[in-house]
Order: sequence, then structure tokens, then C-alpha cells
Amino acid sequence: MGIFVVSHKQPSWIAIIAIIFVCLWSSTVWCQYGPTAGPYKVLAVENIVLRDQVRNKNIPIKIYYPEAAGQFPVIIFSHGGLASKDSYSGLGEYWTSYGFVSIHPSHADSVADSGFRGSLRQALSDPRGWENRPEDVSFIIDSLSHVETFAPQLKDKLDLEHIGVGGHSFGAYTAGLIGGTTILLPGKVGPQSFADKRVSAIVLLSPQGEGILGLSAHSWDSLHVPMLLMYGSRDFGPFGEEPVWRSEAFAKGPAGDKYEVELEGGTHMGFAGFFQNNKDHRVEVFQCTRLETLAFWDAYLKQDPKARQYLESHGLQKFSGDNARFANK
Repeated sequence: MGIFVVSHKQPSWIAIIAIIFVCLWSSTVWCQYGPTAGPYKVLAVENIVLRDQVRNKNIPIKIYYPEAAGQFPVIIFSHGGLASKDSYSGLGEYWTSYGFVSIHPSHADSVADSGFRGSLRQALSDPRGWENRPEDVSFIIDSLSHVETFAPQLKDKLDLEHIGVGGHSFGAYTAGLIGGTTILLPGKVGPQSFADKRVSAIVLLSPQGEGILGLSAHSWDSLHVPMLLMYGSRDFGPFGEEPVWRSEAFAKGPAGDKYEVELEGGTHMGFAGFFQNNKDHRVEVFQCTRLETLAFWDAYLKQDPKARQYLESHGLQKFSGDNARFANK
């Protein structure tokens, strides 16, 4: 910390400015994190469809990017069951406004983009869907090395050395698989891995615990990448599981750069940003989600030490009104 010496007995503007500088520089809670958009104007590339010839599959994607020169870390965000690439704009636009490129695919269970006509339960019960989702993400990463062929606006804008994957609900499951979660698949021997070593960090918003989707008590044994997991105290599972069930990836995974946040009163859809007015309680949950995820991406995709300090000191606590519970390991 810098030391400022002022000899005058009366307060001076130099002293006041010095004190403010020291307080801001040394503050445990980094003042950058707030609910408003960041400094970058956000642009979007829409109507992109990637073609995976090996799987004979189309993957519609939407890309948010900053209107600025330079390279930016990449986030790939996987939607919840039945949703689409357009469903989580509140997260994609927010992250992008702070200097990220946010890519949102539509998976095969998307009603809007893939013509899926089954129920959510059917989507969650299809083992081929369990495999397809992380394979979509890895194929997108493969495609980014020649991004200029389908999004020339992004030429030389992608920092492919720093890629994060996040998701909500079924999308959190997808992000977990990319990070190293293993699953048991019908007809296959032993745990199956879909880990992609090109991914630096993952965010799991309201993920699943063991007992469904091929998840077992040992599914998280190899989950070694930095992880942020968030869920709500009213965030019950699809088959009546208690909210704490959603925290099993944190509880059962190995220690090291792992963060868990439980938001008091938070429900499953509060993390998605689907609400009609600002009086909805889910607004508070969603705002907390934006702040904490941004700090996590800054810490692990931009290697910002102050962002990591914010996470480790539970900097979100004040904004949440003491309605958040934290655990780090």
C-alpha cells in the first residue's frame, strides 16, 4: 500500500484525494462489480448455423461481442432444457459489456431452433442428449479457429487461450461434463468423460446431483478445473430433490479453485433472467448471478487478482443484503 504524508494540520485536497485513492486501491470489495452494464458497446452476430458433418447435425449459435479492438476471452453458455440461444441474453450481453465474447448455442432439445416436440422429462431422460450437448460445445471450440468463415466481424477478436463454459440447469450439466464430470451411459462400460482440456473454467447455475442423467456419487472425482456453482434455497430438483442436492458437484468434487454460492429464496428460474417486471424477487437473484459470474470470469479468464480477491472475500455479500451463503475450497 502507498504511504502519503501531508504536513498541514488543516485538511487539504491533496490529503483527501490521497485517502480516497488508498481506500479504492486497497478495498477488499472491488467496486467494479455492479448491476449496470460495462463500458463496451455490445454487438451480436445472429443466424449462424454450424454444421457438424461427423454427427450430421446443425448447431445454431448466437454470438455477443464488444465493439472494440483487441482480443477477448471466450465464454460458451449452454441453455437449459427446451430453451435456445436467445434465452439468456441478460447474461451474454452483461458479460460482453465487460470485455468477453459470449457464444450461445441451441442444442437438439431446443423447441424454438431445433423443433424439439418432447417434454422436459423426455429431454432429460435421453442418453444421446447427454452426449450431444458437450459434443456441441467441443465442436464450437473446434470451429473458432476459423471464425472468419462464418463471422468475419470476429476475426482476430477471440482469445482462444482463455475459454470458459457455463450453463443453467441442463446447460449446467453440459458445462460440468466439459469440465470433467463423468457419467454412466447405457451399454457402455465404466464412467464416460467428455472433458475438453481447452476450457479454463466453468460456471454451473443450478446443476443436478447424483441419481439422474447418468450421474453417480463419483461423477465429480475428476472435476479439477476452476468452478463456480450457484443455486437457490428454493431451487428444488426436477423430481422433488432438496435444493442442497444441486450442490453435489461442489461437495463431492476435489478441492482447488472451487466456489459455491447459495442465494436465500432463489428458485430454479431465478438464474435465467426470465421475468416481466423489476418487482419480481427473481430480479435480485439474477443480479447476484451476474455479479458473481462476472467476477469469476475475470478471475479465471483474465487472471485478475482483484477479482479473485472479491470471490475469496465473499464480496457479493453486501450487494445481496446478507442473503447469500458462501463456501470456497
